[in-house]
Amino acid sequence: MHRKPSIAIRPRPKTSSAADDSTALASFEATMKRTASQTFSTHCEAREPSTLGAVEEGRSVEYRTSHTHTHTSSLSRASHMFGSIRRKLSASSSSGRRPSIQDFFDAPAPTPSSSRKASTDHLRLPLPHQDSGLPQQEPSAAAAMPKKSMLQRFSSIRRRPAASGPSGEFAKYNPVPPPIPSNYPLVAPGTAARQAAAAANDARRIQDKRDQETEQTRRFLESGVTRINMEEVIKDSESGVGMMCSSPINQADVVQEKKMVDPLEVLPTEITTLILSNLDAESLIQAECVSKQWHEVASSPHVWKGVFLRQFEPTVHVSPTPIQMGGAGIGKFRHDGKNAPGQQWKEMYRTRKTINRRWKACSPSAIYLNGHTDSVYCCQFDENKIITGSRDRTIRVWDMETFECVKVIGGPSHRPVPNTPHTLDTHARTVMNKPSLNGTPRGNDIYHVPADYHDASILCLQYDDHIMVTGSSDHTCIVWDITGDNFIPIRRLIGHQAGVLDVCLDEKHIISCSKDSAIIVWDRQTGKQIRTLNGHRGPVNAVQLRGNLLVSASGDGVAKLWNLDSGVSIKDFPSEDRGLAAVEFSDDANIVLAGGNDHVVYKFESATGRLLNTSARHGGLVRSLFLDAFNGRIVSGSYDQSIRIADYSTGEVFANYENWTTSWILSAKSDYRRVVATSQDGRTLILDFGWNVEGHAALVGNK
Repeated sequence: MHRKPSIAIRPRPKTSSAADDSTALASFEATMKRTASQTFSTHCEAREPSTLGAVEEGRSVEYRTSHTHTHTSSLSRASHMFGSIRRKLSASSSSGRRPSIQDFFDAPAPTPSSSRKASTDHLRLPLPHQDSGLPQQEPSAAAAMPKKSMLQRFSSIRRRPAASGPSGEFAKYNPVPPPIPSNYPLVAPGTAARQAAAAANDARRIQDKRDQETEQTRRFLESGVTRINMEEVIKDSESGVGMMCSSPINQADVVQEKKMVDPLEVLPTEITTLILSNLDAESLIQAECVSKQWHEVASSPHVWKGVFLRQFEPTVHVSPTPIQMGGAGIGKFRHDGKNAPGQQWKEMYRTRKTINRRWKACSPSAIYLNGHTDSVYCCQFDENKIITGSRDRTIRVWDMETFECVKVIGGPSHRPVPNTPHTLDTHARTVMNKPSLNGTPRGNDIYHVPADYHDASILCLQYDDHIMVTGSSDHTCIVWDITGDNFIPIRRLIGHQAGVLDVCLDEKHIISCSKDSAIIVWDRQTGKQIRTLNGHRGPVNAVQLRGNLLVSASGDGVAKLWNLDSGVSIKDFPSEDRGLAAVEFSDDANIVLAGGNDHVVYKFESATGRLLNTSARHGGLVRSLFLDAFNGRIVSGSYDQSIRIADYSTGEVFANYENWTTSWILSAKSDYRRVVATSQDGRTLILDFGWNVEGHAALVGNK
């Protein structure tokens, strides 16, 4: 390229002062600096300005290294050049002439001192904006370049139209700064741009993460845990309600990261004992296997006491409390009626379960009591004694621990003779067969003749802690005081016209029934007759009392439910055929059992009279019934010489003990561990399911 001859410029009249020209030049200089910084490109190659952001970060290294000159170096060189131009213009203005283009291009190259001055001037310039989209330039290195005329450097620049800037001849050129010398300390090109892009990317990622966490929090709260207006929460930024979670909310992660705390380490012993005592036995045994500490607490007597009593303690449903047959099997008591301390409830629970398994397995041990010389019609027992009444007109008391006869009550003419009764066959499972003491010195010592006694068969009896009532074929009942060593007769109840077949009592009443078809209600305290219940058309063979309700069974084939307060029969329970000989009333007064000549056991609903089920048939008359509702068992004795055990809920017979006696079963009662039955052969049979079971003595109450 050849430079054109310089054009002479005619000086114009001076219309302004030098100060005005200097101000105009300063404005022009600022405009030219902005144009040069925007339009200069490296290596004479026109490129579009690079932008900050993710696009800049993704560009190749080769592209970034091709831009060897930064925004800073371009501004520095432009500052040197325009400083020279300004000085020439100032000189021309002071001399009175207008400078030419040639003067501009003939200006000498800047010296190191002028470079330092230009750098100082550059520091006074406005700082470049990193977010302006302009490429950054390196500092000027003009001091190290060889001296060339300004026109020669401009002649090598490729021209392009100015994007913006002032109009005029200077806008036609886009001067390119000289290349960076090799000895200049290199700074990684594009460092500032990359840092700005990275910062922008980090800010964007943080914002995206916050948006994601906000959305996850919104979904979690809207999933049913609670309902919150998220717009209001986000607006309420000062209260901290809308604080973001540092990580996504994940319920599964929360469960996994939750620290488990052993409650036995933080709760008082009293609380843990109360909690564990509400478990069932199977769960409590599993709890003992957790750790040594759990084993110590879960196996403590305080915990097992609740488990034991909840399953085995009888429940009282009516008032007055019905008489307890046999023993409760729940350990010993204090004088105030509470459980005695220091009992091993876990071992007691194991013993009760073992006894129950023997019930189901039909594996009792047989014990025979010999002494009566004729049929034994009735019996009752507790944990200390058994009392029986016989056709031989005597009452016998047996020790439940030694099974010896300790008392015989009868008239002077009723004393038994030696060698009675004769020896009878026993069952193969017999573990004890107590011989008779009749006619021996010991037998004579235990025989007691009271002030009043029955002179006929003892057909029935019942007792509690204070009194015993016996009924006889002599048409009367005798009330006995049994609180001392000797049974002392208190009064005789006279009113029936035939033999008294059954009696029952509670805290207020004594009830007796007879062959005369009448039921008499007596005042317990005074012995006076309160009322007579008439309605049966045959002998009343059995009665049972629950609160103010009485149930009776008669040979007329009907069982009746009576209200003692009004004396009215309120419900009938008829059998399908012939008469009834035995009746039972459940502890909660909801169920009535009856049996007799039909050879079956009927189960009625007391409120409606509806027949619920009928048991399998016996081989003869059902002479005796007993209901142990709490343990879920029905015991029936029959003239077929069998004792059957049936399930209370279904009536299904699961045990049948045939020919354990040599004659009819006249009475059979049971408790948690044994069945006591009496027979026409004069013996008393005990089916003991707790014989030699380890720990059975701990279940026995106070002696």
